[in-house]
Amino acid sequence: MAQLKLNFRSVTTLIVDRDRYTRSLIAQMLRGFGVGGIEAVDSGEAAMKYVQEHFVDLLIVEADLPDMSGSDFIRWIRREQKEPLRFVPILVLSGYTQMRMISTVRDAGANIVVKKPVSAQMLFDRVGWMARTPRAYIETGDYV
Repeated sequence: MAQLKLNFRSVTTLIVDRDRYTRSLIAQMLRGFGVGGIEAVDSGEAAMKYVQEHFVDLLIVEADLPDMSGSDFIRWIRREQKEPLRFVPILVLSGYTQMRMISTVRDAGANIVVKKPVSAQMLFDRVGWMARTPRAYIETGDYV
């Protein structure tokens, strides 16, 4: 049986990370996977403003933002009244993966936590895992 290929061209992603280098590196990896729309911001407040004005298919969020915790931002997303936004897949990046932090972001509503530094293969595997939902498109443009 042929394996389905994920088509990320129409996927819009918001990267929320305090570090410009990390934002750039993650964006380059996503472009390499074929992700079409990539935006990046450096704070939770900027991310809140962005998602209120734009649609996103995927959020990649640092666990420790400069103005709030990643878990506070995720809780806000999960409680947001805009229905598609409440259900957006959220990948959390963190340099520290203590069980307490993982539990906190998981309980806030994160889909997955990835330890920094992240490799392109690990990011692709995790994004691919999250993409295997009804919103992911296969090569033909049909819903999975």
